[in-house]
Amino acid sequence: MDSEQRRVSALPAWAKSLDDTDFSFRSAVGGFRGLTESILPGLIFVILYIITKDVMMSSLVSGGFSLVAVALALIGRSSIQQSLTGVLGVAIGVAWALATGRAENFYAWGLLTSGVFLLGILLSLVLRAPLVALIFGLLRGYEVNWHRDPAQRPLARRCWGLTWLWAAMFALRLAIQLPLWAMGAVAQLGIAKLILGLPLFALVSWVTWIGLRPFHEEAILPDSV
Repeated sequence: MDSEQRRVSALPAWAKSLDDTDFSFRSAVGGFRGLTESILPGLIFVILYIITKDVMMSSLVSGGFSLVAVALALIGRSSIQQSLTGVLGVAIGVAWALATGRAENFYAWGLLTSGVFLLGILLSLVLRAPLVALIFGLLRGYEVNWHRDPAQRPLARRCWGLTWLWAAMFALRLAIQLPLWAMGAVAQLGIAKLILGLPLFALVSWVTWIGLRPFHEEAILPDSV
């Protein structure tokens, strides 16, 4: 396997689907397992906290569920990469909440990662290398600077617009969740996290696929652009 194939194989499922003839919401969210592992820890935490107001119990039960998900993946001999990524995020949230005694900090890691992703996407735009163009080019075997070829201007413009869409998604998450976190509104923050998490992510992935679909049949660019 050459370096380009390794880079493609390392892409998440939603990114690989951008060049598929059909779009699968199931694949975009990591299947049923990805859906449950992404949603249930936060849902368990917020429900328990609303009922008990106990940060420690809510955190530990939520963290315990993530560990069970990893164990089940091991027992089923399926890939644990997705489970490990999820348990790491939950573990950081649990540790943050317990260390500060503030339940809203269970969600602080997610806010931080959203901020990092937003900055990364904006940086790709500033550098005139929009993220969607880089991913789509990698899937099609294009050269890195393919989007600067005048002959590919329509596709490049579409990639610019779709990259701004991804930036808007992360900006929306932060605009809604940061004030709730600052107010310590744990229940509202948990609900916002669920709605603006996987459902919104899947929707933006689908819109990106729809936006790129007219260009799926274009010929591969020559090796030098």
